Amino acid sequence: MVKLQELDIDHEDAYTDTDASSVYSSDDEEDFEQVESLLDRIWALQDVIPAKTRKSIAEKASSALELGKSGAKFLGNSAWVLTTSALLLVLPLMLELEHEQGLIEYEKMQQQSAQMLNQPNTQQKKQAGIVPPGF
Repeated sequence: MVKLQELDIDHEDAYTDTDASSVYSSDDEEDFEQVESLLDRIWALQDVIPAKTRKSIAEKASSALELGKSGAKFLGNSAWVLTTSALLLVLPLMLELEHEQGLIEYEKMQQQSAQMLNQPNTQQKKQAGIVPPGF
């Protein structure tokens, strides 16, 4: 509940704007005071809202929180199942496919190197019969 105090007029005269700048030196402190007064106002609403309504609001908030917790737990468990299944089933398959692709490329390189070894002999025979112009 908010407590009100009555100040004497003499006390207000002694307080000046320069005193306020020395007490509150930054904007952060002013923001804190605003947040604090807002919390005080919300706490003061306790007297305005009946106990039955406060209880129903608290129960609904609690059930919403429990629903959020159970939903987050379900999502976490689902993500765990999916990732472990992928690691156990898909990863070995992908590794085997990559290995097979490497073997295919290796066989292609061997065929190309065999063709290149045979090719220079045929080109030398063809070049022996060709005479450059002007000779």
